[in-house]
Amino acid sequence: MMLVRARASKHRRLRRTVPLLGTMGVVMTLLCLTAIEPAHALPRMSLTAGSPCVTCHTNPTGGAGRNELGFGSMNDVGLATWDDIGLGALDTKKNTIGEHVTLGYDLRVLWGRLGQPTADSDGKVNVPDYITIPMQFQTALSVSLTDTLSVYGTYTAGADTMSEGVVCDPHFAGQECFDVAVQFESPGLPMVRAGMIQPSIGIRLDDHTAYIRGDAADRGRPIIPANYADWGAEAMYHPVSWFRVDAGAVVPENLDVSLNGLVETAALDAVAYSARISYLPQLVFGGPEPKAGNSDDDFDDDFDDDFDNDAPPPPKPTVWNTWVGASIFASGDFSLINGFLGIGSHAGWEVRAEVSQSSRTTRHETFNTMVTASYTPADWISFNLRAERARTQTDDGEKKADQYVAGLEFFVLPGVEVRPEYRLLETEAFRFGHAVVQIHTFF
Repeated sequence: MMLVRARASKHRRLRRTVPLLGTMGVVMTLLCLTAIEPAHALPRMSLTAGSPCVTCHTNPTGGAGRNELGFGSMNDVGLATWDDIGLGALDTKKNTIGEHVTLGYDLRVLWGRLGQPTADSDGKVNVPDYITIPMQFQTALSVSLTDTLSVYGTYTAGADTMSEGVVCDPHFAGQECFDVAVQFESPGLPMVRAGMIQPSIGIRLDDHTAYIRGDAADRGRPIIPANYADWGAEAMYHPVSWFRVDAGAVVPENLDVSLNGLVETAALDAVAYSARISYLPQLVFGGPEPKAGNSDDDFDDDFDDDFDNDAPPPPKPTVWNTWVGASIFASGDFSLINGFLGIGSHAGWEVRAEVSQSSRTTRHETFNTMVTASYTPADWISFNLRAERARTQTDDGEKKADQYVAGLEFFVLPGVEVRPEYRLLETEAFRFGHAVVQIHTFF
């Protein structure tokens, strides 16, 4: 079902306001860009499992390639297996070459409407046709040099890659077609990485149509574009399970392109700094009562319980995993501040919220909010909801955009995901809703 409603009494107003506030074509471009950020770092998995992103990914902020644990945890996730459909030869048991090299790729295609609602001279509203759009093809490589030192990187091909000698063709200003880092990790010490990196900013999302890093005044130029990266270094310290802090600095060349590519809006320093602090307490309720002491009687009671068929099974504890944190990314007169919180359960549900506020040299301030929820009754399917609001204040007044998304993450086979969604976009100019289907394969 598709919903389109032009909020204008005359088609002239629709034509005048839609270009000013941005169009559905811009939003769909965000979704369909060919140089999009890796889409396999799922925050919901971290909250329901109670593990940070680095548990499964070579990049400590998520994204990039999957390590051995990350690959193994998804290798059997699917409604069916390759053996079930007679293609057992496609069942890959590992993503490594030898003991030191890890490989990966992500391929994504979208079926949706690319364009914007328009109006005829008689006031009739027209919408674009459905088309198939290649979104992403990305390769990943990680090499373990020693027990503590590794190198990881990704490369994302675009629509014009290798055409007329083009090697890197990012879609948005400030994007990079690659990231690469040397990473040091040793128990008890901070993890350090240096290279072409994206600093730790808020929660790293797997869907970059989200407005949390965007701009309602110009949705075609997000503040922090997908796959943004700059040369720099960052340290992450995770001394206990419930506390983590990240801090780093980059040379803001791509950030300058993103903010000032068309009009100078922010005076930046030679260095941009980032910092993020996160509290991740795990709350446990119920479960078996602990026994006091360590006497022989306690041992006898435990031994007898093993042979007591009438004894009820011990109650299972209720476990809640939580996030609470904030981050700042700033240089000169530009700053982006994010606050976030989330709670999830091993039972498969999670809820997250995030707010962001940015400011620049000129009067250009954004305040965006997002709330998401998901329920995963089985490892191969998840139900998702997202509501978000973007507000930008400039000398020309306030610009607004609201978006609502409902959909599924459905793993048909291991490494083969289908995402049917319904998206509703609302601005001061129009309301536009339609169905979207993404097909994602990964290794």
